[in-house]
Amino acid sequence: MIHLRTILINILLQIRIVLALQDRDLLEKSGKGVMGAFGVMLEPLILIATLLFFRLALRLKGIDLVNPVIWMSIGVCLFKLFLDVGLKSLSGVKKSQDVFFYRRIRPLDTILASAMVATRIYGTVLTLIILLVWAFTWQVKFDNPGEAVVVVLFTVLLALGVGVSALVIGHRLPWFKLAVRFGLKRLLLWTSGVFYAVYLLPGPARPFVTWNPLIHSVELFRHSINIAYPVPGISLSYLSACALLTCGFSLLFYSLNEDLLISDD
Repeated sequence: MIHLRTILINILLQIRIVLALQDRDLLEKSGKGVMGAFGVMLEPLILIATLLFFRLALRLKGIDLVNPVIWMSIGVCLFKLFLDVGLKSLSGVKKSQDVFFYRRIRPLDTILASAMVATRIYGTVLTLIILLVWAFTWQVKFDNPGEAVVVVLFTVLLALGVGVSALVIGHRLPWFKLAVRFGLKRLLLWTSGVFYAVYLLPGPARPFVTWNPLIHSVELFRHSINIAYPVPGISLSYLSACALLTCGFSLLFYSLNEDLLISDD
């Protein structure tokens, strides 16, 4: 019983540490701009507005099953969430080195804190946009909110798995950071369904993008808004398997390299 109580106390302490790091990261992000906390949400809002403008200017084929503003916002927010959690870990742990003098704070804690901050930011942006669209159109449409919650959860787990692995690989192989910045990020952008719907692609072209689990999360979230939205080749099972396997592998990979991450930095 005493041993169990000690474990619970340690878990609660670790949760408090991650929450404190989250507040620290959020304050740091808010303090970088003159607009404070609102400025943190301004970047995704500007990106969404820009993409919608180009979509209108180029007269691209519309998506009539989901409001175009909500449709675009889902793609941008989930993609930016994945990038902020999954690939920004490549910067390593140097920026958080000042907190590692406290032996209970580990590199994994900083990644978890960053994931929580990114989830709060893009979750807030997406929620506000959906509410504003509903208020403007006087039409509330959300057929399967439970699916949306599950999709976001698996997206965060996938991003955490990729982020932890990228942290270790980027630490051991510096050239990997350049490959990600100049190659992988662009590949993910064009295969994540931010600009297009899978059902509008020709059948033979779909396997070239559906290998990316992120496009499954984007399209499934859109499907949760309107269950009539077709999602050929998209699977929640595939997304969940990729998220859980990636997360499990990354934790094992991290546990074997944790001391190296701190000692080298």
